[in-house]
Amino acid sequence: MKDTAEIIIIGGGVIGASIAYHLARQGGSHVALIERRGIGTGTTGHSGAIVRQHYANDFTIRMARESLAVFEHFDERIGGNCGFVKTGMLVTTDEQGASLLQANVELQQRQGVNTRLISPNEISSVAPGYSDEGIFLACYEADAGIADSMATTQCFARRAREHGATIYEGMKVTRILTQHDRVTGVETKQGNISAPIVVLAANVWSVALAQAIHIALPITATRHPMVALRRPQEVRQTDMHSVCIDMAHNIYLRPEVGGTTLVGSTANILTASEPDHYALALSQEEIGYLSSMGAKEFPELARAAIRGGWAGLYDDTPDYHPILGPLNAYKGLYCAAGFSGHGFKLSPTIGKWMAQLITTDQAPTDMQPFAFERFAQGKQIQPRYASGGVMG
Repeated sequence: MKDTAEIIIIGGGVIGASIAYHLARQGGSHVALIERRGIGTGTTGHSGAIVRQHYANDFTIRMARESLAVFEHFDERIGGNCGFVKTGMLVTTDEQGASLLQANVELQQRQGVNTRLISPNEISSVAPGYSDEGIFLACYEADAGIADSMATTQCFARRAREHGATIYEGMKVTRILTQHDRVTGVETKQGNISAPIVVLAANVWSVALAQAIHIALPITATRHPMVALRRPQEVRQTDMHSVCIDMAHNIYLRPEVGGTTLVGSTANILTASEPDHYALALSQEEIGYLSSMGAKEFPELARAAIRGGWAGLYDDTPDYHPILGPLNAYKGLYCAAGFSGHGFKLSPTIGKWMAQLITTDQAPTDMQPFAFERFAQGKQIQPRYASGGVMG
């Protein structure tokens, strides 16, 4: 283990790996990425990995558009196979949410997103297999899709190594080291590593590390279940189908290769106060609820076999948007956490932006709304959807 670096990144999920890649690619700095387990094995490994541009703020839409372009051409832009498959995405709502959906689709169209409103009776033609029962209005985003969260993260990490970054796995950071008003490195169970710049990208585990140096990150860990359902071959119209997000019930569906559908919940069902000891396994009640909701949305799932399930963690902020940029209590300390369940799809742009900020001290204009200070200054990002959450 080297005992010095120029930039240390804490957290080997997709955000940390993307930052490491973009920093290492620029050259000129010794970048060390430290992951307490294995690359991508934390919250990234439990991600739904849906790639979409459906957001309710123009700056987040632009971030998602830039990231989509990377996913679409990942091998030539980054290197490797991220598993991106363009499936299209259906977003549905009830009468109460119709006006908000319409306003947000119009906003997305002004930003160049290939999306349109559709009536319930159009659903079967644009997203075969889905039911229109109980739906008042929907939209369809043709360019949306899915990716492989682990493969994406491994690609970023591998390419970071190829550009000279050092990646430590199985190494837990126990404390961020400081002297007076600046960071000096990190303490790990294997020893200290000195560095003038530290990037906190450890998802829900960022909170305790920040708290130890008297910074209160407004991030809450929330638990979100997902069940995997295998559709019988005899009723399966196709292996793949469109992604669907049901705004009225906080449910989403995404296909897997081979006829499996993942059904997950975006509702904040349970606060997980101990991220290391939350319930990863699903209860029978959760399996039953998600299975029945999945069958309501996609009737083929009524005869599906349960293939497993798990719960992941979101690192929710009060406005469901990330904290990006410097933590000004200490010079050289940066944060990229609090993604509230929608970090994966933004990860290519986040890595690029953070690398630009760290190396040039110039943040892109669209990065400014995500500053840590917004919470103390009363400048929280206002959700356009009543429920806020992953849809922004």
